[in-house]
Amino acid sequence: MSTTDNSKVNTILDLYRINDSHRDSRLWFLDELDANSYEDYHKKYSNSPVERSHFIAVCGFFELSGVLLNHGLVDPDLYFDIFNPSPFWHKARPIVDGMREKRPHIYENFEILNNKRQNWTKKRKEEEQGEKAV
Repeated sequence: MSTTDNSKVNTILDLYRINDSHRDSRLWFLDELDANSYEDYHKKYSNSPVERSHFIAVCGFFELSGVLLNHGLVDPDLYFDIFNPSPFWHKARPIVDGMREKRPHIYENFEILNNKRQNWTKKRKEEEQGEKAV
């Protein structure tokens, strides 16, 4: 294994540790986050620092992941075999859309990461169907 490969594996392991350290945030995000717009999010959670911290932890993790992936520091196949940003982006998007009125680029790498995941999934399904046809 080359030094570059080792570096990418180590980066994935570091991301896994970060992700694992925010288990409560991920669970809250998927199970309890209940906002369909930034206004709704702000109304429900502006006085709730724990919930806001959960939101920031999850979005920040996927933002970091997107930056690393976009700069070639993480192997996409390895990353997407382990992590799936799509259910998180689905819940975050209406909130992030509202945030972008003041901060137009907030969580843009999270969104790009989600789009890459969708393309990766589509390509993988096409490859699997091609293998079955042979």
